Amino acid sequence: MNDIVKTEREKRRKKRLRKKRQSTIVTITLLVIIASVGVVNAQTQGYQVFYHGESLGYVQTASVFESAVDHIQNSLGESYNNKNILLGDGFKLVPARLDNPMDFDAWVQVLSNKGIELYVKGTVIEFNGQEVGTMTSSDEAQRVIETFQSLYTVDSSKNGFNCIEKTVLLSETKDFATILKSIKALKK
Repeated sequence: MNDIVKTEREKRRKKRLRKKRQSTIVTITLLVIIASVGVVNAQTQGYQVFYHGESLGYVQTASVFESAVDHIQNSLGESYNNKNILLGDGFKLVPARLDNPMDFDAWVQVLSNKGIELYVKGTVIEFNGQEVGTMTSSDEAQRVIETFQSLYTVDSSKNGFNCIEKTVLLSETKDFATILKSIKALKK
């Protein structure tokens, strides 16, 4: 009987060992599958960039796209001699799987050639409650007001002038002479 008990114990031990090995193999297999899926997803995830609903392309990380936008804005700021130039306002980054993401240089090229609207953090000048126009900076707006006051002997308390900072299309801004003429026309 002693041999029968030993044999039965040995069979049960082998059976437990076999189940333990099987569960270990299943667990390791599942972990390898999950890790593989995670690596594949991490490698293929990025963003599709849209401008007013039109797809411009794909980018691996949002920072690559933002760097390209900053680069163009800085270049435009130097060209216009104004640090307040902004590139469009209709961008949307949507998470997507990608096969061929664009790099920084490719994005600079795409954004430069797209004809995206330019904005400026400008200053709207109002005179006696009426909007005269928008200048590209508050310093320039103050200069126009001071010039008008000195030319037309308006008291120095800014008689009826109001300046409001606002982001507007660059094409909607006016130059110094045009604003001065507009104020003069409203004064009459």
